[in-house]
Amino acid sequence: MNTKRQKLIKGIGVSSGIVRGSAFVVGDEVSLIVPRYEIEETEIVAELEKFERALVVAEETLGTICEEVRTKIGPREAEIFEAQIMLVRDPGFVTEVSGKIKSEKRNVEAVVADVVGRFAQMFRDVNDPLIQERANDVRDVGRRVLACLQSQSFEPLVFPDKIILVTPDLTPSTTARLDLSGVLAVVTELGGKASHAAILMRSLGIPAVVAKKATHRIQSGDLLILDGMSGKIFVHPSATVIAKYAQFEKDFHLDKKLLKTYLDCPAQTQDGVTIELLANIGKPSDAKAAVHFKADGIGLFRTEFGFFVCDQFPTVEEHCEIYAHLAVTMQPRDVIIRVFDIGSDKVPEYFQLAKEANPSLGLRGTRLLLRNPEVLRTQLSAILRVSADHHVSVLFPGIAGVEEIVGVKAILEEERNNLNLAGIAFNPDIKIGAMIELPSAAIMVEQILHEVDFLSLGTNDLTQYILGADRSSAEMVDHYRSIHPAVLKAIKQVIDCARAEGKPITVCGAMAGNPARVGLLVGLGARSLSVAPGVLLEIKRALRKVTIADAEKLANAVLKARTVQEIEALLDSAIK
Repeated sequence: MNTKRQKLIKGIGVSSGIVRGSAFVVGDEVSLIVPRYEIEETEIVAELEKFERALVVAEETLGTICEEVRTKIGPREAEIFEAQIMLVRDPGFVTEVSGKIKSEKRNVEAVVADVVGRFAQMFRDVNDPLIQERANDVRDVGRRVLACLQSQSFEPLVFPDKIILVTPDLTPSTTARLDLSGVLAVVTELGGKASHAAILMRSLGIPAVVAKKATHRIQSGDLLILDGMSGKIFVHPSATVIAKYAQFEKDFHLDKKLLKTYLDCPAQTQDGVTIELLANIGKPSDAKAAVHFKADGIGLFRTEFGFFVCDQFPTVEEHCEIYAHLAVTMQPRDVIIRVFDIGSDKVPEYFQLAKEANPSLGLRGTRLLLRNPEVLRTQLSAILRVSADHHVSVLFPGIAGVEEIVGVKAILEEERNNLNLAGIAFNPDIKIGAMIELPSAAIMVEQILHEVDFLSLGTNDLTQYILGADRSSAEMVDHYRSIHPAVLKAIKQVIDCARAEGKPITVCGAMAGNPARVGLLVGLGARSLSVAPGVLLEIKRALRKVTIADAEKLANAVLKARTVQEIEALLDSAIK
């Protein structure tokens, strides 16, 4: 019998589903990867030696990275790693860890995680932005030392079975390394519906909620009911709530069962207009789900997520192996491969970038790749090789205007020439596309269309940049609205331009994967949508309830509206 008082936490639902389970709270990202246990007096020396070896390896690794950065990028960027080398051997850090191992008789991994967490918090508590930035360096060094201690920095991180993970944040690089097979649901303190972590949760079919100060309001072992639709979390739910949500869960699973009846139905509107339904995926194994739900192809393969689990940039051969495997799984369907979209909150540990005050407006996407052309060359060479035998296309992210497209096309042409000289086969007519997700690209879309074969319209970033509202911020959720009049006018303009040029355009992002927005997108002219495999059937069901005439009527009314509230009223009326 539940004797603890029920507590309701209201958050933001970012991945649908209803789950009941025990909380597993992770207070800081570095503690995700540490075992915790007591040691005997006779084991202290061995733990201290293990700590010293890890410091030596971490120092050597950082030294190598520092020299590579100094040579390839410049001395200023190398200063980041010089500072981290000093942190590895910081007397206060080394002394405190050694002392705690002796006095507390705990394993070195647990002690390092705790000390790093305390040091990082000390920096965060100082009211000086420059000193606060040092907290990130401390965490980076802590993760590196812990990786050396465990000698498995890129192995999947495993959690207990059937838990609800509660953690401050899940960056894409961390999420990619997690073994979430035993995780029923996820609660984070940071993020939003369009954050990269939320996108990954939806693609994995894991319910998720963003709730402020969740790690302080929930304790490991607490019984939770998590509602990924409403964003509600019940801590120690009452018998009444448990019974109520048991029925909700039953209804939810019944609806999922009913969705399966749409598996063999064509993706068409009620009046018979075919809409292409593609899948967004982050790793090749997701392709099996795309095939199962009968996606028309892969509209967006996020290549960066799969390589977060590596300790260096992949070789041409490693790229080829992954892309060929994906293409074989999807054949004869087409696969659109997006080159690395890294920067902002998506940075592999082995690719250190200078700290930026506003990463979302910093060096990322195609601009970053043009600054690091060898990374791009390797990936393009692999995509070209795979194109010899498979239906693949290449997509460039974060395009701001014609300059970036011209730049990457020049590198692509150089790689074509290199393969020709080497006698290596490829498809000389491989299709190339641009992601329209920046306001400048939406404005310059006619000129960009002259340089590419197709477009992919990313509604998440387009909304973020048009409205100046961080897609990952829970604080900005009321301002980050993809149905804002300015966003919808931009979407309409881009679709109209592409159709006028007779070139394919696919709409992707959270808006495309929202069944309640399908009618509006179709009315705006969208005839191709790319969504997470898990929502393909929901989108298909929504499509089959829409007619082109009604959708266009709705879109015309919406485009005349002046406020989000007016648009919401129109959409609610249409759904009813």
